[in-house]
Amino acid sequence: VIIHERDSLSKKSQDFSSRISDLEFERNSVISHTQDLEAEVKSSRQSVAGLESEKAELCKKLDQNSSTMSELRSENEELKTSLKEGKESARLLNNEKCDLLSRLEKANNDIEIPHAKVSKLLSESEELKEELRVIIHERDFLSKKSQDLSSRISD
Repeated sequence: VIIHERDSLSKKSQDFSSRISDLEFERNSVISHTQDLEAEVKSSRQSVAGLESEKAELCKKLDQNSSTMSELRSENEELKTSLKEGKESARLLNNEKCDLLSRLEKANNDIEIPHAKVSKLLSESEELKEELRVIIHERDFLSKKSQDLSSRISD
């Protein structure tokens, strides 16, 4: 009976030892898995910090772009105003040119007008033509710049 008891206790001891080994293996697996999860959490936190930094940069760039858009709109409005003024100035100069050409034609037809006056009118007419050419050039330049800004704003 004692031998039988001893054998039974020995078997139980082996079973317990086997169970303890299994539990130790499982505990080590859980510790390893916990360490893996902690590393993953740390990596995720770093990734989130990076994304938050990137988000802050993008917000800053968005603010800068909004400011730039506002400045471009303001500049575009100024150019439109300048273009309108240039067109009005060109119209007035064109009217003045027509008036001068009319006066020149009348002077050429009127024999009583001295030659010096005709020469002076021709000289003034040439100066006004040159001024008109410069203003038309400025108007075309401002018009192109306004179109370029309008297209940049719409982009």
